[in-house]
Amino acid sequence: MRSFRLINIYIAKSFLLRFAQITLGFSLLIFFINLIDLLERMRDSGAPFYAVAFMALLQIPSFLNDIVPSLVLISAIISFFLLSSKSEITIIRMSGFSLWQILRPLSCAALLLGVFWVTVFGSLSIQMTKKFHHLEGKYTRNETREVIAPSNGVWLKQTNIEKPEEELIIQSKKVYRENFEFDGVTFWFFNKEGQFYKKIDAASMILQEGYWLLEDATINDDKLINKNLKSIKIPTNLKADFVMQKVVNNFQNVRLFSIFELPTLITDLQSAGFNSTKFKVYLHSLLSKPLLFLAMIFIACYFGLNHVRNQNTTLMIFLGIVAGLILYIISSIITSLGSSGLIPIFASTWVIAIICLAIGTLLIYNKETL
Repeated sequence: MRSFRLINIYIAKSFLLRFAQITLGFSLLIFFINLIDLLERMRDSGAPFYAVAFMALLQIPSFLNDIVPSLVLISAIISFFLLSSKSEITIIRMSGFSLWQILRPLSCAALLLGVFWVTVFGSLSIQMTKKFHHLEGKYTRNETREVIAPSNGVWLKQTNIEKPEEELIIQSKKVYRENFEFDGVTFWFFNKEGQFYKKIDAASMILQEGYWLLEDATINDDKLINKNLKSIKIPTNLKADFVMQKVVNNFQNVRLFSIFELPTLITDLQSAGFNSTKFKVYLHSLLSKPLLFLAMIFIACYFGLNHVRNQNTTLMIFLGIVAGLILYIISSIITSLGSSGLIPIFASTWVIAIICLAIGTLLIYNKETL
């Protein structure tokens, strides 16, 4: 019994060691690619080299999160290959282990690794990504506050309180989460026929109780041309919490929320009447990740566990890596479709892991019966 336990520990440690080595190798590759890209982008920012290098380092976890199922697959394939090449698998099987028993320690290690990845590593990744955005804003835009700045700006719509039959369209280049301040604001006024008749531009805007406070505003309509005002108030029935939830729902990067924050965020968005589909899909993709890691172990066993004299060993390893890339591409596409609401949440997250696990189980069964 003690020998069986030692063998299980040895197999699990072999996989985890290979995973650490593969992850480190990809991390170094990602670091140098990011470093070259950042040096080009921040050439005129005046940022010192050590800051750029630190920013490249901060981006690594975000990239690893995208490819980690493939890293698990590659690590497991290499582990099985090395165990086979040293005839260790043959010796272990002669000791009374079946193929399913050999898979047991790797499966447990993969499940624990998945839990660690979505909890500890996921939280660390979010903090490092936020730090990267902070430094990027500091050196490229001279900003030190946390900002939401989508490429097309932040868009809001409300009724014109002074003329309820009319509508206002609000655009802001970015929103600072601290003090909830909007920067680079434009108001478009539309009459009841939907015709545009007035525009107000402002350097900044803050939502107060019952009104928008615009600073350094410029008004243009059929009577006024470039009329400058130090400040102007525009009535609104929007509440700060509601607007913040709307901004988060539509413009905030879903990956900046941890598995611990997502349930509360989803509940708040639903209570405010917002569509929380993309957050639900991301939450379920995190919850299903340990199961996906387990599926990668099963698939890796089929491609990596071959007799040392098998002439097709190299081809099988290559096919296993290609299979991992294909699965990654397909899962990314399906998850994107789920986030867009085109397919159900369960189908875009759990079904992928279940199908991969079923395929892996069939492959192992086939190999065991050969």
